[in-house]
Formats: sequence, structure tokens, C-alpha cells
Amino acid sequence: MPRINLLPWRDSLKKEREVRFGIITGIALGITALIFLGVHVYIANAISYQESRNNYLTEQIKEAEAKIAEIKELEQKKERLIERMSVIQELEKSRPQVVHLFDELVKQVPPGVYFTKMDQKGDKITLEGVAQSDARVSSLMSNIEISQWLSHPKIYQIVTKEQKQDPNGKGTRVSEFKLEATQTAPKSESEADKSESEKKP
Repeated sequence: MPRINLLPWRDSLKKEREVRFGIITGIALGITALIFLGVHVYIANAISYQESRNNYLTEQIKEAEAKIAEIKELEQKKERLIERMSVIQELEKSRPQVVHLFDELVKQVPPGVYFTKMDQKGDKITLEGVAQSDARVSSLMSNIEISQWLSHPKIYQIVTKEQKQDPNGKGTRVSEFKLEATQTAPKSESEADKSESEKKP
């Protein structure tokens, strides 16, 4: 009976299997490397894209902040202009009142009284002056009370002082005063009629 040696065939089959395993392993490693490379490239591209978006958003935010700052500056300028316009309008409105005020002061000051200082804050007027007597000051306050452009006189102080003596050796006494009054405006005829009609039952 003849004998067949199968060892060489087995060795060659084993080597062939090892080669196939090596090839398959190499292919698997190659595919894995390609996958990792693809994932890395994708992530790198995603990061780059996100960074570019972040940079774009940062630039847009800076531009928006600059525009907001410019808008705030324009609003402040607008408010300052409105305030100036209001002041100008108030001055234009109060110009005739100032004329009436000085005219009224000249009319209502009694003889023997003169002013040394005048100060106005809003509608409050502070008057300082000298009168020949306390009665002259009372007369001034009465005139202010009935005035159309002044009202509510209030005396703050009144001090009697001795002036320098004349050549005959006689001294005269004067009253230094300080009072406050409120500037008003006379009602028009229509307003006066309206107020009268409101008073009637």
C-alpha cells in the first residue's frame, strides 16, 4: 500500500492562511486608519468652521456694540439738544414776563424805598433794599399784594439802622429789609370768566 506524505500540503496551507490573515489584518488596519483619519479631518474641519463662526459672531458683536454706543451718544446729544431747546423756549416765553416784572417793580415801589439787591429762582423773587421807615416797607408789601404780576409777599427781616449824621448833627433812621414775592401772570379775560363761572353754583 503506498503512503502519501500530507505534511508539505499542510505547511503550504498553513502559510497561505497566515498570508491571508496578514492581508486581512493589514486591510482592517488600513480601513481603521482611514476611518480614524476621516474622523480626525471631519472634527478638524468642524472645529475650524466653528472657530470661523465664532470669529464672525465676535466681529458682529463688536460692530453691534459700536452701533449701540453710537446710538447712546446720539440719544445723549438729542437729550442735550432737547434741554437746550426747552431752555430757549422758556427764555423766549419768560422774556415778556421779565419786562413786566421790572416795570411792575418800578410801579409798585413807594417813595422813600429803593432796592439794593434782587435775586430770582423760578417764580420766587427775593428783594433786598432800604426804606425810610417800616411803614414804607408795609406799603411796598401792600402794593405787591394787589399787583397783577406779583403776589404773596413775605418779609424775612427788617432792621432799623442809624445812618450817618448830616452837617447839623442829626442822624436819620432807615429800615433795611429783605422780602420774598412770587411772580405771577394776570389771567386772560376768558380764564377770568371761566373761574367766575366755576365759582357760581
